[in-house]
Amino acid sequence: MCEFNLNLFNLIIIASVFIGTTFGLLLILTRRINKKANVLLGILTFIIVLWNIWILSLDFQITNYIPYFYLIPLNYSLALGPLLYLYVKKTTNFSYHISKKDILHFLPLVIELAVHLMISRDALANNIIGVETNTYLQLMPVIQFFAIVSIITYSIYALKKIKRYHTWLNKNYSNNDAYSLRWLYRLIIIFAILWFLWTPYTIIDYVLFNFQLGLADYYPIYVLLSIVTIWISAEAFLRPEVILLETNRNNNNEKEKPSEEILKKASWLKEQMITNRFYLNSELTLKSLAENLDMHPNILSKVINDGLDKNFSDFINEYRVNAIIKKMNSDDYDHITLLGLSFECGFNSKTTFNRVFKNIKGVTPLQYKKSIKNNAGHS
Repeated sequence: MCEFNLNLFNLIIIASVFIGTTFGLLLILTRRINKKANVLLGILTFIIVLWNIWILSLDFQITNYIPYFYLIPLNYSLALGPLLYLYVKKTTNFSYHISKKDILHFLPLVIELAVHLMISRDALANNIIGVETNTYLQLMPVIQFFAIVSIITYSIYALKKIKRYHTWLNKNYSNNDAYSLRWLYRLIIIFAILWFLWTPYTIIDYVLFNFQLGLADYYPIYVLLSIVTIWISAEAFLRPEVILLETNRNNNNEKEKPSEEILKKASWLKEQMITNRFYLNSELTLKSLAENLDMHPNILSKVINDGLDKNFSDFINEYRVNAIIKKMNSDDYDHITLLGLSFECGFNSKTTFNRVFKNIKGVTPLQYKKSIKNNAGHS
């Protein structure tokens, strides 16, 4: 009988198995608005959990207790990329439905499972565990390489989806931080970089060590990948869900010269904004503004995009910032904090207010207010 040699790395991986299983189950079983997307992420989390179980089975020599444990397929690395991409696709477009065509993304997984069967057959024939077979040594580096390429490629496509989604948000929502997926964008970049770092590991292991590096050499990257995967799952589950009111996406990026009618409507729109101060509504969206103006949302979008050469978010927030600046210059509002002014003028979060104000004016609200006082002191 062998003893379990516990160290910091495998203790972290053991913890990640339990935490990953918990969040995987929560994502799959909890009834939520975007449950179908969460199920995809939950499956991705379970794949990492199974992978960690495989690592621990080798480290703790589980085959000494369960001789044929290695026959259980625990590696599904070629499914990670498609699952991540489809999760992002479903999250960024609530009306998107997973179709039979999406199954094609998982065809490479069939090859990975076929390789597992070949390794298992070789192991049974020679009475050894799978990782010691010639089939494993010859084919697993190839599978690892394709898994790295697959995950990085799908990550790039997922990032493009999130970028397009953020562009759409800016065209339809004035306060859009609650709908933003910047957290997911950052984590996918980290996830892809970690898989990219696997490349030198695989090359060095295969070329210099004949694929004989031990688990200890791979532990740091195993741990980091587990942490990032669980991080994505935890963020996805713990963040409050939001419902996007508009589902029709116009992805036509062709730019045309605005017609006279569009320019006239753009001028009329600016007058309506000043007269009715729609921007004071923190929940203002393209759809709600269109209803107030008795216009079709598509026409309003065209007026803003073509007639004013702006997106909806910038158009509305410029009015809000100008309203705040007007109040900054008035002694009547000196008793109100900058955050209070921002809420009065249509912003609904400090983060959005500071970011938008700096984007428009080039300085923070506090710096701008100080400059007003300094100019008043010199005059």
